[in-house]
Amino acid sequence: MSYLLVIGGNSDIGFSTAKIFASKGYDIYLASQNMDQLNLKKKIIESSFGVNCKISNINIYSQDSIENFFNNILINPEIILISAGYMENPEISLDKIIKVNYLNLVTIIERLITKDSNIKNLSTIIGISSIAGERGKKANSIYSSAKAGFSAYLDGLRQRLYNENINVITIKPGYVETKMTKNLNLPKYLVSSPDLIGKIIFKSFKKNNNIVYAPLFWKILLLIYKNIPEFIFKFKLKKKL
Repeated sequence: MSYLLVIGGNSDIGFSTAKIFASKGYDIYLASQNMDQLNLKKKIIESSFGVNCKISNINIYSQDSIENFFNNILINPEIILISAGYMENPEISLDKIIKVNYLNLVTIIERLITKDSNIKNLSTIIGISSIAGERGKKANSIYSSAKAGFSAYLDGLRQRLYNENINVITIKPGYVETKMTKNLNLPKYLVSSPDLIGKIIFKSFKKNNNIVYAPLFWKILLLIYKNIPEFIFKFKLKKKL
């Protein structure tokens, strides 16, 4: 059976998506840092859906860990889901924010698609970016810029791999109730569950979509938001000072 490889298998969205793919008969390969949590998720997937689930350790922030992952990779996946991310407020660990949200994700994808045995099996790469990458914000400018860079990379990758019949899907979630956002004061009426995002991802995979706002209403909200003149944001900041 075809394998879904989830980089960031312990993330809320990554695991929710893995369960949906497993329910459709796909075997699962979860890669993340906490092996105790991965073992629990492996048991849940195998007992609930009757598919195979492999697990591997990978620390997205560590080059040594990434290298070790590639030295011990267990399968050649048909589908790759990149579901790793890191956010903090205030933004102090700039190096970690950039590497975990952009630089090391690009490194992992490039390594996966340049392995001859892997590219022959690949049909789809799904990268989870964010609506935060649509426009820079004072509060999380480093995170936003990293997500913007990752979205742009996926755009270019989609064009590069078109002739290889490999589809690249960019998922841009809005506010999602996850471990990463649990301490943020988010408007509840705009917050989605990881399960909903997982369903959107699977539907997008089946339809071979390119860029997907999750949920769709964010596409409309961002169309308005991106067209607000920047001087208005500066004016609001000046009034607060």
